[in-house]
Amino acid sequence: MKRIGCLIRWVLFTLNVLVAIGFLISAYSPYISPVSHPLWACAGLFFPFLFLGNLFFLLIWLCIRWKYAFFPLLVFIAGWSSIWTYCPLGTEKEPDGGEVIKLLTYNTQDIAAMRDYDREQGNPVLNYLRNSDADIICLQEFTPGGKVKQKEVDQALDVYPYHKMIRVKGGSGLACYSRYPILSETCLDYSSQYNGSVLYRLKLGKDTLVLINNHLESNKLDAHDKVVYNDILNSPREENVKNGGRYLLHKLAEAVAIRAPQADSVAYAILDNRTRYMLVCGDFNDSPISYAHRVIGQGLNDVYAKAASGPGFTYNENHFYFRIDHIFASDGFRILKCQVDRSIKASDHYPVWCLLEKKQ
Repeated sequence: MKRIGCLIRWVLFTLNVLVAIGFLISAYSPYISPVSHPLWACAGLFFPFLFLGNLFFLLIWLCIRWKYAFFPLLVFIAGWSSIWTYCPLGTEKEPDGGEVIKLLTYNTQDIAAMRDYDREQGNPVLNYLRNSDADIICLQEFTPGGKVKQKEVDQALDVYPYHKMIRVKGGSGLACYSRYPILSETCLDYSSQYNGSVLYRLKLGKDTLVLINNHLESNKLDAHDKVVYNDILNSPREENVKNGGRYLLHKLAEAVAIRAPQADSVAYAILDNRTRYMLVCGDFNDSPISYAHRVIGQGLNDVYAKAASGPGFTYNENHFYFRIDHIFASDGFRILKCQVDRSIKASDHYPVWCLLEKKQ
């Protein structure tokens, strides 16, 4: 019996070591170059599963041999920064007497072009934006035309006296609606077929706010890819998981390699235009455990991680549970609150908004 018990512990510990290695690779994958090693750079996608695997071994060891539990515990400590980034326990704060700004970022999926809605009640995205009470709105995939005409947009958002809309090469629109004067807008120069980033300068009282609105490279998962993914979930047979998983991973790796230079360009723009008041937001098409999130967020505060709790998934279709819409703020702002707003499902993304208090 002792030999059997030793064999079981040895097998369990070996499996625990393998899970631990995978977990640490995933946790530190944001430091892997997606251009040089695109597949390894995708390891962050497996972070929640490897986290649960290591947690499982922690509980097992506590039940059968508590001293062994120190190993998965040390693994968690080594990856603590990524754990907090992925699933923070941020806290809301009350205003301190300074000016409070509400920023909203939202990928509108071409203003709910794929949804049916009551024409008399109006477009749900435009209704939501009008009633959001946001001071600054950054929009991605916001392209008037087709079902939603420019006149309808202008009427719905006439509460915002300042606005800029730019169509990137593929026709997708990036827009900023603001209660503060927009002094200028500049498209960042990087290679992309359908996506882009725009740097705005807004007049914030006597100060200037630099705001960068992003829509980084999409993962390009088409209808067939989503069927493959759902087949894996619904019928997780070995052959399904192996073949479908390999196919999807290579497709994601291609997008990650394209997205990395775009993230670098945004990071350079942040450095070149650094100011006390700076905000960076939008649809990054990448999770919090990613190269893009790390590079763009250097020297800035992840607003969600500071003032919200839980994984905060922002994509809401096809069982892809990821937080891919992000907001970063400079130290010139005190972060009060951040929320992924699930009250509207007119797009394949949820809007994300935050309250920021301007420090003097």
